[in-house]
Formats: sequence, structure tokens, C-alpha cells
Amino acid sequence: MSDDKAPRRRAARQSVDERRAMIVRAAIPLLVEIGPSVTTLQIARAAGISEPTIFRAFEDKNEVLAACLAEVTDPHHTVRELAAIEPSLPLRDRLVALIEVLRAQAERTGAVVNAVSLAGAARPRRQESLSDEERRRLSDGRTASYRSLHAAVVATFETGADTLRGSPEDAATLVLAIVMALGRGGGWDAGPASVSTDGLADLLLHGLAA
Repeated sequence: MSDDKAPRRRAARQSVDERRAMIVRAAIPLLVEIGPSVTTLQIARAAGISEPTIFRAFEDKNEVLAACLAEVTDPHHTVRELAAIEPSLPLRDRLVALIEVLRAQAERTGAVVNAVSLAGAARPRRQESLSDEERRRLSDGRTASYRSLHAAVVATFETGADTLRGSPEDAATLVLAIVMALGRGGGWDAGPASVSTDGLADLLLHGLAA
């Protein structure tokens, strides 16, 4: 009897997982646009479901926010978008596309992290409150995420690598360092200090000298 029930249990779990993923996909753009005041009713309407359906997949709104935070900080979407950049494009076009992907991810992540923080939900624990094992796992996770992003950026520079001053690995490190710093500091659209994708691409390609 237990064997007969197992496929149904697996199907039920898959159904819940799919529902959760659908809700998160609908919630993230709303968090970016509206912020922490977004309601579960707005999320439900965006997902094309009834509001009670959300609470069959999540315990409460805070759990939805936590799932959104986990989703935007997972690099797999960004890695897939980077892999889709056409390698036959000229270097500058690849660089612009690469910056756009990283910029969009940084802006999306920053908006969701900010919304979740303002909502008082799913706040990360302070470093000093973590055990040594938790710190190690956190560090390992961040390192793994960075390495996957770095490898994807390296791949975009491999075509025509002989035209670069350094290696594709060095180019990837430089681009990621700059774009990630801009994302953390809010420097993309900071009034007079805003940075355009084209401007950054030209700076990376040609430096400051005329």
C-alpha cells in the first residue's frame, strides 16, 4: 500500500513546488516595483491564482518573501542568461550584453533584498551570531556562486581572447568586481553619479586615455 501512495506523494510535492515557483516568479517583479507593501492579493492576481492558493504553498507572506530572497540570490538564472550571449558577436557587443545581464541581476537583487529588509522578514542573521560551521557554509555558498558567475563571464570572453590585454579570467574578474561594486553601492542610477552600460563598456575596452 505504501508503494501505491508514494507516486501520489511525489506528485503532490511536485505540485506544491511548481506552485511555489510560480508564486515567486510573480512576486519578484512586484517587490521590485512596489516594495515591501506588496500584498498577497496583488501577488495572487499577478500569478493568475486565488489568494488562498498562496497560503496552501506558503505559511505566510514572510515565507513568500524569504523564497523570493533565496531565488534572486541564486546565480543560476544569471549564468543561463550569460550562456545565451552569442559568442560570434563583436567583443564590444558581448561586453554590453554581459554588463546588461549583470546589471539587471544586481538591480533586481538589491530591490528584493531592500524590500525584504524593510518588511522585517527573512533578515539574515548577524555574522557574530553564527556558529563556525554556519559561517563556513555561508562562505562556501558565496564562493560557489561567484565561481559559477566567473566561469560564465570567462566563457563570453573566450572568443577572440587574443585581442584582450590579459586572459579571459582576468577580464572576468575585473568586470565582475566593477559591476558588483556598482550594484552594492547603488551607483548605477545615483543621479549625477549614474553609470551607463555603454559608458562602462567603453571604459573597460579603452581605458581613460583619449
